[in-house]
Amino acid sequence: MPTVAEHMVSTLEASGVQRVYGITGDSLNGFTDALRTSDIDWMHVRHEESAAFAAAAEAEMTGDLAVCAGSCGPGNLHLINGLYDAQRSRVPVLAIAAHIPSDEIGTGYFQETHPQDLFRECSVFVEHVSDISQMPRMLTIAMRAAVEERGVAVLVVSGDTFLADMKSAPIEPIRATSPRILPSVDELRSAADALGKSKR
Repeated sequence: MPTVAEHMVSTLEASGVQRVYGITGDSLNGFTDALRTSDIDWMHVRHEESAAFAAAAEAEMTGDLAVCAGSCGPGNLHLINGLYDAQRSRVPVLAIAAHIPSDEIGTGYFQETHPQDLFRECSVFVEHVSDISQMPRMLTIAMRAAVEERGVAVLVVSGDTFLADMKSAPIEPIRATSPRILPSVDELRSAADALGKSKR
């Protein structure tokens, strides 16, 4: 049985993600440990803000989904400037915001914040995975939102959820495409007629 973090990493890997930017730490450790057995490079930065800006730059340059991660509390809060930049630039970024232990949410726990509220204005999607069974679908929705809507998707996951075992689920790769949009034949004829009738 894979852990939630292992499933996430396998999905990211199948989707062509090559790097994840961030800083390791407490609530994020389950995710970073799962990265060790994958071909995805963990790009350690000195500050989470740099991680979000780096992911935004990668997404801008490649057009592909880029990923950054932050631990609970100040860790993921530091992502916000880079995520605003990515959202305003309309580039596909998935931010993994680790959260405090599930059973401590709402108790005033050390480092407790409300990531869903904090990231709402700088994302096209932000949700908290409150149950293990949500993970495969929620991850797919987040990645699709980032790629299809060309913006930031934030997935909030408690540290204990990363380490939880989950039923094996199919891996659904999500990749950016480059669709070609063509005008209709009638529109092309109309444009050709207008050009043909013009004197210059």
